[in-house]
Amino acid sequence: MEHEKQPERTSFFESFGFKSVSVGRRLRLLRREKGYSIKALAEESGLAVNTLSLIENEKSSPSVSTLEQLAKTLGIPLTAFFEPLGSNKRLIHTKAGERDTKLLNGIHVEDCGIELEGNPLQPFVVTLNPGESSGTDLIEHTGYEFVFCLSGELTYTVDGKKYLIKKGDSLFFFAEKQHQWKNSSQSPAEYLLLLIPEENPSTLGKIHFDL
Repeated sequence: MEHEKQPERTSFFESFGFKSVSVGRRLRLLRREKGYSIKALAEESGLAVNTLSLIENEKSSPSVSTLEQLAKTLGIPLTAFFEPLGSNKRLIHTKAGERDTKLLNGIHVEDCGIELEGNPLQPFVVTLNPGESSGTDLIEHTGYEFVFCLSGELTYTVDGKKYLIKKGDSLFFFAEKQHQWKNSSQSPAEYLLLLIPEENPSTLGKIHFDL
């Protein structure tokens, strides 16, 4: 009797449009690069050894909050987990509607070239629905951040001061300043986000969403 073929397993992230990237393999590689044993990383991050083992062996899809904990412990940006292994592209031309898309807790993020080898900046097009935000925690990281509003409006709070950014407006600041962002309007906001790091060339320009 023939066994019915099981459907191919799709991860949480792939189901929302990620290219095929092994988050588990990336975690194992990054953990080893940083000199952590799986037990040491578990203790430092506050996660269970079994949880990390399941992720690294691709038996469990981590939540964004879990990856944020790991990124903070390892001292890396969140999207380092989604960088394809062995990527060495020197030019990326992507037509409208064909960009790799990520949907994380309602925030729509379009990759505009994270795979470019040696890239000096990280470009994204972000769409925030009404009420969506970076969360309650303040964000800070090395380098610079540039925001250009394409449509709608959003509010960036930098060093405790609020900046309303409408279509055509821009904001550029040292990313070490604590910041947050939110769409407090009744319509979606779309904006270009450029992250420009100062250090760690192996992980240049990775996004920092705290979802």
